[in-house]
Amino acid sequence: MEHWLRTDERQEFISSMRMVRKCLISVSDDIEQWKWAVIALHNAAQGAMVQALRAGNDFRIMPEKLAQKCYQAHRDNKPWPKAKMDSFPNLYKKVQSQEMMLFYTHSKTLPCDTDRDYCVSKLLELRNSFIHFMPQGWTLEVSGLPHIFISLIEMISYLCWESRNVIWYEEGQSTTARELVSECLSAARQLSDSYAN
Repeated sequence: MEHWLRTDERQEFISSMRMVRKCLISVSDDIEQWKWAVIALHNAAQGAMVQALRAGNDFRIMPEKLAQKCYQAHRDNKPWPKAKMDSFPNLYKKVQSQEMMLFYTHSKTLPCDTDRDYCVSKLLELRNSFIHFMPQGWTLEVSGLPHIFISLIEMISYLCWESRNVIWYEEGQSTTARELVSECLSAARQLSDSYAN
């Protein structure tokens, strides 16, 4: 019997947020869950940025030179080069750019925030350290992680609903995603409070 996993950018986002929630709930009993929480949050934040930038095509989520090549190939009715997603830092810059984000009359950019800039930078650093882990002894102070999660989950919420760029074709998906984001934010705030005591 065959088994199929079907997904798309919205379902990938929901799946990542489910993992963030699961890890945040488990981290009090298993501190190693922070690793998977960091990886899942990176995936979820990237998914939120992609959805907010997409506007029915992939040009805005590609590196600029590749997008230009694909656009030209489209105009010339030729095969496109292989699609590739832009880097996380570039996607983050793009969601703060009026040129990239204001493609609907009601669209809004992600407001600039220096504290969130730090949180994004730290998330990337941690995610890369976990994904490309070099043999070493490593001790990570985790008391600051809830703040990073709160900042990034608030960004995710803004991009998915307040930017008005993400169209949820199925009401059930939007409701599920919004509940997950809310539950993750609540769990991160509870961890922040418990680490402060």
